[in-house]
Amino acid sequence: MAVWTRRRFIQGSAPAAALAGFGVAPAAANVDDGWRQGDLLHLVPGASHERIVIKCSFHHPRTPPVLRVDERRVRAQTTDTEGRYFAFDVADLAADHTHILQLHDEGGEALTDPWPLATYPAPDASPESVRLLAYTCAGGYPTYGSDPEPFLSLALRQRLLARALSFRPHAAIAIGDHVYWDQRTQLESDREAVRERAEAWYAQRGRLDRSLPAKGTANEAVIKQAVEPQFAELYGVMLRSTPSYFVSDDHDYYENDEATDRFVTLPPHAYQLSFARFTRELFMPEFLPDPARPLLMSGAGAGDRAPGISESFGTFRYGNLVEALIYDCARFLSLKGDVAGLVPPEAEAWLAARTADESVRHLFHVPSHPFGWSAGKWREWYPDVADVGEGDTAVAQINTGGEAFGLTTKRRKFLWQRGWFLQHQRLLAALAAQKRRAGVVISGDLHATGHVKVAKSADLDLGANPVHAILAGPLGTGRGWPSAARGTVPLIATGLEVEEVAPVQEKNGFALFDIDPDELTVRLFEWRRGEPEEEIDRLAPYHTHVIRRV
Repeated sequence: MAVWTRRRFIQGSAPAAALAGFGVAPAAANVDDGWRQGDLLHLVPGASHERIVIKCSFHHPRTPPVLRVDERRVRAQTTDTEGRYFAFDVADLAADHTHILQLHDEGGEALTDPWPLATYPAPDASPESVRLLAYTCAGGYPTYGSDPEPFLSLALRQRLLARALSFRPHAAIAIGDHVYWDQRTQLESDREAVRERAEAWYAQRGRLDRSLPAKGTANEAVIKQAVEPQFAELYGVMLRSTPSYFVSDDHDYYENDEATDRFVTLPPHAYQLSFARFTRELFMPEFLPDPARPLLMSGAGAGDRAPGISESFGTFRYGNLVEALIYDCARFLSLKGDVAGLVPPEAEAWLAARTADESVRHLFHVPSHPFGWSAGKWREWYPDVADVGEGDTAVAQINTGGEAFGLTTKRRKFLWQRGWFLQHQRLLAALAAQKRRAGVVISGDLHATGHVKVAKSADLDLGANPVHAILAGPLGTGRGWPSAARGTVPLIATGLEVEEVAPVQEKNGFALFDIDPDELTVRLFEWRRGEPEEEIDRLAPYHTHVIRRV
């Protein structure tokens, strides 16, 4: 067994400044790196400058474990009824410090090897650099028995993630669709083949009862069976030293975002909220409090969560160097015409206030739904819709069976809200109005990677400070590319004038952001099933772009 010393901890958790060139590959992080995890199934941390949270699970039921943090001992909170899932919340930690953690049983016997986890610099500190990883759509059950599988195998997803982690990011943001287990949009699809496949699949794997809560009913076991293979087994302990942020999107609420004359899936129904909140409680850290984020925003203040914790809106704050505003565009979506929004008014006010405050050197928006592109989906900022059917209204297309469509704005997209676009305009205007910072939006959802600079949106002129819109790249997509599922590749939304910095590609991948006081460097990585798998271990950026402060 390897000897784990403090020196080795610190070396293992150091930033990758020593990785001098992205063209020369560092060794890929190994999924099985020799770290003893015992019966542990998964472990994912979150962090701030003074606090860490951890979600973990074990293969077998057990008494609540104890977390050693340096010389402190913290007892777990059990989050399921079986005694396999646990959470830790450790406050009052030293900022900008590598803490040494280890899991023990209540008698003091070690359950795992120790590992390092660093807190961030304090908000008023002035760090010199930080590296951030972002990606989207990592979920998907790995073995449906079809050829080809709809999602990448766990081995391929882990290989991509290992390559991303080999660059030693300080933190990771996973942008939506961590779980795919859609209910009505599969079981009640208007396509017979989809319905039949879903009926057979859920009969085999376990059917969720939408009339019952998730926790403490038969639904609990079904959710574990559904999510463990696509989340716990995917991540395992790979992220144990990488604080991570998981923002929810439509599939995390157990439905695709669809609006038809038979059902509308967002905002989430009671069963969707129950399933989604329990899934997060088991598997994913919530967002820690931030002094600049109001405590009474939607998504915070639930009686079964710690004070100040948010389930929907988060902040990555690294000293005064960078602030990333992370927001869920599904849970609090509204259907109120011109005053509708993909985020609620108080969240928009928070985004606007933080964007106007330029005391931090760099700022990102990280919405769960992308700026810049359209694939004709219902819940987009944009009115573009597939030009199919008759009449002046068209329904957004999904599972198109290989048909291809053009997009149009000459027909109304069924139940699309003009207020969504108006909110988009206000957010773009706030980003472009920054006097010393460039506007940057990092997002996912579209199962693609790319980068544009938005210079104009309808009558909004952003030419003096164009907004960078970046698609981070999907980790798990196998065959659900927009061109196959939606009948179109992602297209620049109607009414936008952009400079294409990196053409959009329907490929898997991830994004790295290297940030120093004066500039941030965007690096996009891509790969697609059918290309040599060993190339993943040598992936270099296909796109590198430097964004400087204004």
